[in-house]
Amino acid sequence: MTANRFGSRRSRAWGMAVASALTALVMAAPASADPIGDIEEKIEAQAEDLEVVIEDYNAITEELADTKDQIKALEKKLKPFQEELDILYDQTERIAVSAYQSQGLTGTFAVLNAGSPELFSERVTALNGATSGDARLIAEIVEAKAEYEDDLGVLDDLKATQAAQEAYLDDQKTTIEEAIEQLQADRKDAYRDEAAARGETIEYIPDYIPGDRGVVVRQAMSQLGKPYVWAAAGPDAFDCSGLILDAYAQIGIHLPHLASSQYNQSMRISRDALLPGDLVFYNGLAHVAMYIGDGYVVHAPTSGDVVKIATIDGAATPYYGAGRLL
Repeated sequence: MTANRFGSRRSRAWGMAVASALTALVMAAPASADPIGDIEEKIEAQAEDLEVVIEDYNAITEELADTKDQIKALEKKLKPFQEELDILYDQTERIAVSAYQSQGLTGTFAVLNAGSPELFSERVTALNGATSGDARLIAEIVEAKAEYEDDLGVLDDLKATQAAQEAYLDDQKTTIEEAIEQLQADRKDAYRDEAAARGETIEYIPDYIPGDRGVVVRQAMSQLGKPYVWAAAGPDAFDCSGLILDAYAQIGIHLPHLASSQYNQSMRISRDALLPGDLVFYNGLAHVAMYIGDGYVVHAPTSGDVVKIATIDGAATPYYGAGRLL
């Protein structure tokens, strides 16, 4: 009986995957021309490592559950063997009592102190009243039961190994999540520092968001403090629809430079369904902003102002509707 009979269904070298997830832990960031970008790169790297760990954790959890099911099934198969042996041992005990009555203490003592079921069955045949059939049946059951018990031992070892892997991966998952949480806080501090250098205060800063939604939100956020200029779409100034046009161009979505046309190109959604990157329209489609989460938008308000963050209701009035491009 070999351990690979009950080996993992996956051939993945999980240890190597976990090791890679421990790389690039958070360190004090040196001075940089783009501190926010540097932090975001670290968050992205940590998020990729977290995906690997979570995938391996889910896989080993599934394999562990399967091993436990196999153990339960094997224990169920073992139960009738043990029950049958108990019955046979009870019968041979009665034979031993009979032997005592006919042969005396010495013969009976030798049987009852045989030291193993196999030896016990062998010695039973030497007693008056024991049949070779009884002994043979006991031996067969003991042999079959022993094979199942060997399998059970292999499964118990596999279960212990998988449980240790699961616990290890869970620890690494927690470590990476804590690192990402700290990086998110560092990123928000970097945004506040940049705003303070411009003499501004940022009311709300969203967490780093992965995927295309994150790209468009970060692009719009990177324009904070730049002036509103009518018909401008960057890189140094923006109007409301120009800010949206520039952000979505980063992911290959080309929009018209007009709020009403952006509204028509987007899918209608309710205010309650807003996700970061969705568009919020105002004043009969005369103004557009980008939703960034938790009831806040980023937008280019009006002449004489700069790209800034505001609440949905504080950005402009009246609220007209919302649209989705992703």
